[in-house]
Amino acid sequence: MVPAPPMTMVRLGFRQTWIDAAAMELERTRARFERDHAVVLPDLLEPDVLAFAQRQVELDGFEERVHDQLSSRPVDLRLKPGVASAVFMLLTNDEQFLEFVRCVTGLRDIRSFRGVVHRRVPNAGHDDAWHNDLVDGRLAVLSINLSSEPYDGGVLQIRELPSGRIVYEFANTRPGDAVLFALGDGLQHRVTPPEGRVARTVCAGWFRDQAVRPSVGLADSGY
Repeated sequence: MVPAPPMTMVRLGFRQTWIDAAAMELERTRARFERDHAVVLPDLLEPDVLAFAQRQVELDGFEERVHDQLSSRPVDLRLKPGVASAVFMLLTNDEQFLEFVRCVTGLRDIRSFRGVVHRRVPNAGHDDAWHNDLVDGRLAVLSINLSSEPYDGGVLQIRELPSGRIVYEFANTRPGDAVLFALGDGLQHRVTPPEGRVARTVCAGWFRDQAVRPSVGLADSGY
């Protein structure tokens, strides 16, 4: 299923989070999320944020990551801790943005976002496996495309259980766009391997029912 191109409703910037979504459009977006288990958020990153991120991830550098929690132990590249990761933690935990996500998903327990920038390179054995991410208070997923140019492959797929029927497929190949998608006991997701010559670089992570400080391993001070 290929979703219709949606309008830009929310953008994350260095100075502010910009939201322009009337109640009727929010209702339509929430209905699409309930129907498809996912919605596209076009132009989620302001152009200067996207340009900064694309430069900074190359400066921070990547390291190999093995997903030991999955039986097939897929491998990709994870961004090393640095400036880019800190900036994304601040931007994605803006309260206006979190409230927007609560409205779209209907998940009022969302309190924070925690993600990681990772990269999958074509023909490098960087694969994924079907999984549901239902651990550590995770409620929904956000994936933001940080690639320098459109890539091939890298299709997000969501399937229902126990039938295994794929109910959503989308290749988020436009830099700065994002996909917000659901988690559930009856759902699994994966991303197909990248193809061609362009690596797939994304900031992907989870909206959680924990506040920001405990979600990053700090003592809870109520913030």
